[in-house]
Amino acid sequence: MFEKPQFLFWPVGTGDSTSVVIKDGVVLQVDLRDLSKSDDVGDDHVSLVDKLVEELPEIDGNPYLAGFALTHPDQDHILGFADLLDRVTIGELWFTPRVFLESDIDLCDDAVAFKEEAERRVKATIDQDGSVDSGDKVRVIGYDSLLEEDKFDGFPEDNLTIPGNSITELDGENHEGEFNAFIHAPFKDEDDGDRNNTSLAMQVVLGDDPSAGGALLFGDIAYPRIRKIFDFTKEAGNEQFLAWKIFLAPHHCSKSAMYQDEDGSEVLKQDMLDDLAEFQVGEGCIVASSEAIPAQNKKGDNPPHAKAKQCYEEVAEGQFLCTHENSEESEPLVFDIDDGGITFVGEEAAADVSVDKIAAAVATSRGSDEPPSEKVGFGQ
Repeated sequence: MFEKPQFLFWPVGTGDSTSVVIKDGVVLQVDLRDLSKSDDVGDDHVSLVDKLVEELPEIDGNPYLAGFALTHPDQDHILGFADLLDRVTIGELWFTPRVFLESDIDLCDDAVAFKEEAERRVKATIDQDGSVDSGDKVRVIGYDSLLEEDKFDGFPEDNLTIPGNSITELDGENHEGEFNAFIHAPFKDEDDGDRNNTSLAMQVVLGDDPSAGGALLFGDIAYPRIRKIFDFTKEAGNEQFLAWKIFLAPHHCSKSAMYQDEDGSEVLKQDMLDDLAEFQVGEGCIVASSEAIPAQNKKGDNPPHAKAKQCYEEVAEGQFLCTHENSEESEPLVFDIDDGGITFVGEEAAADVSVDKIAAAVATSRGSDEPPSEKVGFGQ
């Protein structure tokens, strides 16, 4: 594991944990949710910090993670960070300004640990005029007006990335031609309000051609911000940075990505789905990082949402995967990068799913709010 370019989506319940392998031993971890439940017999949740410690390369005797990117400081995106920081050398941190705006009483313990580490690294970067070593490096993703604030006084512009630009460097090493993270959001002046709407959103490409399609990682943003991403990117002539082969369903397959409340009614925003289909490259795959998705939801249910899954299946023509339905127990959904293409490693296994098995699972779940008792789909 972590030996060749890949995207890995881990089964961590309803939360996000995505590993991006740029090349052998160079890994960018986007978000973390470690429930530490997988020691229980029969539990399919991965104990992710343990897994990273086991699989990451070692430098000077310590497991080494080249970078950690936090989309936003909600518990389902940062749980286990303090343990990770204690056990792993993290070369570089990526984060948006939102983390600095939070009061510690509004954050979980792991988000507080992240905030303190981010603040430490920002101060070290300022004190040393940007000449810091691996383990102290930091990248802030926001707008240049940040540098006018006291806490960023003296922070080097080279360590700030403004949305609408690409990042090809990680922990001091330039990976141009093999890695490109194009930053779509957060938008200017949207660093307060609901945390979900201030999420880091980006297209990640493992290769040298964004138009060939990469992974769209949009955090927990809802329809209005997704609409702005498509509109702004197209207006700027940057359509290649919308191309996707993998789309991580925002907010764990939430219907908020394509439904809006208008005058007390949920309205489907077909334009979002049309744009998503337009920028799909070949047979793209949509991934839900969530528990098994129920056949139907009750009003007020948290994600994942059945109606969102139905919309995504129409866009991707059945190429829809869920981390807790379509992977082996405690193992991630893995996508290999080969000659610029992206291939789901479990694709052949998906073809073995029988009609009888699908019919039985559907019959079991029909009319119930519970997920199917038998998991079906890709990789089973």
